[in-house]
This record gives sequence, structure tokens and C-alpha cells, in this order.
Amino acid sequence: MTLPKPALDELVRVLRAKLGLDHASVSSVAALLEEIAIEVADPPAAVQALSGDRDDDRIIAAAAAAGAEVLVSGDAKHVLPVRRVGHMRIIRPQDFLAEIAD
Repeated sequence: MTLPKPALDELVRVLRAKLGLDHASVSSVAALLEEIAIEVADPPAAVQALSGDRDDDRIIAAAAAAGAEVLVSGDAKHVLPVRRVGHMRIIRPQDFLAEIAD
């Protein structure tokens, strides 16, 4: 699994700001993801505007540059409408879980 660094940063922000998790819980989640990731990828220097949100574009670009086949996102406003970048599909968490359950 390749973990785009901007995606990890965004997850940490959402877990704290939107879900109200405490620092220790957020740190544990981030550490676990970094541990199971094969690579933590930075975005490329040049990031194409695709989603209407610069931070989301960085996540998409980092995942695509790392060769990800799938980007899993719950962002229905910016990320999910992009649907595909090259060979990388962008899908909802529910769809990803359904795929891996089969």
C-alpha cells in the first residue's frame, strides 16, 4: 500500500477537527498506517488542478505518481467526482470494502 503524505495529513486533520479524536488516538492511527504502508509518497512538484481544491489535488497527484491503482476517498465534493486519473480509480470507502470482501 502506498500512502500519499498529503492524504495522511488530511486524515489526521479530519480525525481531530471533524471527529474530535484525542491526540493519542490520532497518533496511533497515523502510526499504524505508516507502519503498514510500503511507501509514504510525497506529491510531485507539479500538481494538476483536477478537483477544485488544491489540497485534494496534492493527494490525487501523490497517489497517481506513486502508481496507486485505487484512491479511496469520502470527499464527495472534490475528490470522488474526478473518478479516475490515468489508470487510478477513485472510489468511496464502502465500494472499496465491498471489492475486497469479494
